[in-house]
Amino acid sequence: MITQPVYFDHNATTPLSNEALLAMNQVYQFPYNTSSVHQFGSKANQLVNEARKNLQNLLNAHNYEVIFTSGSTESTNTVFNGIEGISDILFSVIEHSSVFNCRPHNKNIIEITSDKQGIINILDLQEKLPKHSNFLVSAMLANNETGAIQPIAEIAKIVHQKSGLIHCDIVQAVGKIKVDLEQLNVDFASVSAHKFRGPQGIGALLVRKGIDIKPLILGSKQEKGKRAGSLNVAGIVGFSVACMQAQENLTEFAKIGNLITKLQQGLKNICGDNLYILSQEVAKIPNTLFFAVANQNSQTAVIHCDLHNIYLSSGSACSSGSVNQSRILKALSAEEKFLQGGLRIGLGLGNTEQEIDYFLNVYQQFYQLQQKLCH
Repeated sequence: MITQPVYFDHNATTPLSNEALLAMNQVYQFPYNTSSVHQFGSKANQLVNEARKNLQNLLNAHNYEVIFTSGSTESTNTVFNGIEGISDILFSVIEHSSVFNCRPHNKNIIEITSDKQGIINILDLQEKLPKHSNFLVSAMLANNETGAIQPIAEIAKIVHQKSGLIHCDIVQAVGKIKVDLEQLNVDFASVSAHKFRGPQGIGALLVRKGIDIKPLILGSKQEKGKRAGSLNVAGIVGFSVACMQAQENLTEFAKIGNLITKLQQGLKNICGDNLYILSQEVAKIPNTLFFAVANQNSQTAVIHCDLHNIYLSSGSACSSGSVNQSRILKALSAEEKFLQGGLRIGLGLGNTEQEIDYFLNVYQQFYQLQQKLCH
C-alpha cells in the first residue's frame, strides 16, 4: 500500500539530505561572511575551504580551481563569456538548455549532431572544428533526459589535439556514477548541488589551474576576483556535506539500475510496440529512463500521474513547462508519432519496488484509457 507521494523526478532536483539540512541550520545561527577579518570571517573561510576540498576529492579535481556559483547555469555562462580570444563555441544538439541556449552574441555558435542513441557524433564534431585554435567545445557527461553517458575523454583528446578548450556539464553524472576530472581531461566543469541531495542555489565552476577566466559577475573580489558577491556559506556547507555523502553512496546508487530494469520490462508489457525507449543500447547513468509512447500526450500523462501522487516529468525540468515537441526526441530522429509522448523517470536512493509496481498499475490504467479514446 502506497501512502506517501512517489517521487520519480530526481533528475530535476533531489530532496535535501537531513545531514545537509542540519549542517546548514547550524551555519545559519552565525553571521558568517568570508570577507570579514574577525573570527566569524575566519570560521566562514574554514568552512568554505573544507567544501572546496570535499568537492575536489569527489571529482579527483585537485588540479582544478573551485569557484562557487549559484549553480551550473551561472558556471556555464561564466565559461562561455569569460575566456578571452575565443571566437567559436561548439556544442551538441542534446545539451541541457543552460548550454544550448547560452549563445553569446559575439561568438560563432556551431551545433554538433548526435546519433539515434543520443551519443554526440564524433565525426560531425571533427568535421566542424575550426581550423584555428580559438574555440571552445562544450559537451555534457550524462544527458539529463536520456541518461546516456558521452565519450568525454575521447572528445577532450580531439579538442586538445587542435589546441582548443573543452567545458563539460557534469551535473547529471555527479552522485550517480564516479566522475574523475583527470580521466575526463576537461578544462572546465559545471556542477549543481541540488542534483545530488545538496541545496538549491549553489554550484561550482571547476577551472583547470593555469587557465585564466574573467568574472561574469562584477563587484568585490570574492573567489580570487573570479566571482563577485558574498558567498552563500550555509549553501556551500550543505554542498560540502552532499559531496561527502555522494562519495559514500555511489555503490548503493548503482543498485537503482535494478529498479529501472523492472520498470522498463513493465512498460514493455503494457505498451508493446507502441513503446520507444531512448538510449537503451548505450551506457547510461543507472537511475534514468526516458521513454515515449506512440500518439501519447506527455502532459496528459504527467497530470494523470500527479493526480495519483506520482511525480515525474515530460523531459528537462527547465523546459517541461513547454508544450512543444521534445528537442531531444527530435535530435534522436524519433518517429513523428513519438514526439509529443516523452516521459522521463529519474529515481533516487529512496525509491522502492513497491513504488515501481504502483506506478506501472497507474500508468496501465492511463494507457488503456488512452487506447480506447484513440479507437
